[in-house]
Amino acid sequence: MKKRDKKRENKEIIRALAMLTQIGLAMMTCMGISFGIGYYIDRLAGTRYWVMIFLLIGILASIRSLFILTGRLQSSEEAVKKAAVEAAATSKEESDEGSKTDAP
Repeated sequence: MKKRDKKRENKEIIRALAMLTQIGLAMMTCMGISFGIGYYIDRLAGTRYWVMIFLLIGILASIRSLFILTGRLQSSEEAVKKAAVEAAATSKEESDEGSKTDAP
C-alpha cells in the first residue's frame, strides 16, 4: 500500500469518527434540552406528563438532525466523487492532446 493511500484511508477514518461524534452529540443535545424543558414545566405545574411529551419531541428532533447530518455527508461525498471524475477526464484530455499530431 502506498503512503498516499494510507493517508487517504486515515483521513476517511478520522472523518467517519468525527461524523459519529457529531451525530451522537446532536442527538443527546436534542433529547437533553427537551427533557430539561419538560422537567422544568412539570416542576412548575406539578404534573408528570410533560416530561414524556417533550422527550418524544426531543427524540423526533434528534431523528431530524440525524437525517440532516447524513444528507450533508452524502452530498459532500457525491461532490468529491464528481470532482474526482472531472479531474480524471481533464487529465485524460490533456494527455490525448499531447499525442495528437498535425496532419498536413
